[in-house]
Amino acid sequence: MRVISVVNQKGGCGKTTVSINLAAALKLRGNKVLLIDMDPQAHASLGLNITARDKTAYDLLAYPKVKLSDVVCEYCEDFHLVVSTPVLSALEQQLSGVDGKEFRLGSKLARHQEEYDYVIIDSPPNIGLLTFNTLIACKEVLIPVEPSYFSLNGLERLLETVDLLQNETDHVLIKHILINNLDRRTNFSRDFARELERNHNLHLMDGFVSHSVHLKSAALRGVPVFDIKRAERLHREFMEIAEEIEQRNSNLQIEDVRGWMTRLHGPKVVEEGVLFSIDAPGAENVFLTGEFVKWSPDSVEMEKDSSDVLWKTTVYLGPGEYEYRFIVDGVWIKDPRNKDTIMNEFGQENSLLIV
Repeated sequence: MRVISVVNQKGGCGKTTVSINLAAALKLRGNKVLLIDMDPQAHASLGLNITARDKTAYDLLAYPKVKLSDVVCEYCEDFHLVVSTPVLSALEQQLSGVDGKEFRLGSKLARHQEEYDYVIIDSPPNIGLLTFNTLIACKEVLIPVEPSYFSLNGLERLLETVDLLQNETDHVLIKHILINNLDRRTNFSRDFARELERNHNLHLMDGFVSHSVHLKSAALRGVPVFDIKRAERLHREFMEIAEEIEQRNSNLQIEDVRGWMTRLHGPKVVEEGVLFSIDAPGAENVFLTGEFVKWSPDSVEMEKDSSDVLWKTTVYLGPGEYEYRFIVDGVWIKDPRNKDTIMNEFGQENSLLIV
């Protein structure tokens, strides 16, 4: 599964238009595609004429027990959508001070590696909690830029943010820069394209999206541009962009996915069951407890490996949701590797595992 965030902190550069029509083109090329609307303005949802839903992207990020399948709706066969809502804009304040809040979207997607060929995320036009969630959840960023100075400035600021994220987290992102709304009849647009090629040739895509009123017509009707007649040029351009994306190697190896899931979840599914581990240097004894053993403090004893630091145990667990904690020398603690937590009746956080 390739996860691509369509992002530019400048508004009005065509992120939503690109997100919708790239997702539609990838679907037409035989892929199963999920489009996630992470913009509180919900334009991707409006652009597909899907708005009212019991659960939205807000629920997916706000509540650890809400699964991806709880919020996905079907636009058409093999083309699914997670709807946004203006309430999503309150999430940053709601999760203020919560540990691991930037990992919530990635945590949910990491459990569904086999369900989709592509996940396209329409990001908000700013750098905040929602955008950091999209950047951490993805392996690739697609940056639409229109021929304007402000869009070019937004590109430079975003590239600085991506480099900062990579330096701080070791989460490497592959960059694709796409020229959008290009009017090839003007000297300015041609000069703009040449400037991008000089400065960003390594990441600049060969494909581009032409200026056309048909894109506005499609948005007004709540459909991809492929449903608009006499828009063959745009049909061809988006199909070429989708083909180019498919041909670009994402370099996402299965070892990377497993390592990333461990960073997000802590426990990971292995052939014998679920492997739990914790770094506890100098500990005399470590136990695993949780709902699956009725919170017994000594029923699952963990073993120390040869490093004298890491403690492990494997427990068979069927599909479901499980709250758990570790007991290190008599002290109950949550899993420091797992970003998903649930507040218990004593006002403390239990780690949450969804198998």
